[in-house]
Amino acid sequence: YRGKDEIARAKEYIENHWMERFDLSETAKAVCLSKTHFVKLFKKHTGVTPHEYYTNYKISKLKEKLLDTNLSISQAFAACNMDYNGHSARVFKDKSGVSPSDYRKIAGRL
Repeated sequence: YRGKDEIARAKEYIENHWMERFDLSETAKAVCLSKTHFVKLFKKHTGVTPHEYYTNYKISKLKEKLLDTNLSISQAFAACNMDYNGHSARVFKDKSGVSPSDYRKIAGRL
């Protein structure tokens, strides 16, 4: 289907730059598309916006860090280039259904 290669490259770009702040212009430029066309195409092929994909990927990395009990929760956030504050904790909870500390407790029992 049209746009498949661009979307694959965009996902790879996001996954390689997840430690940085999300920049739609840079991501669209990396796959040689206008921002508008890129967002439309990305959502059509993945079901989420590029920013949502970035956020979901970053949360998955944070989950990995939270499994490391040698790190405090704020250190796990810092290792993912995130501030541990009300906003980021809320984003984590919205995406995973539990707070970072509850995630750590539940994952520790699995």
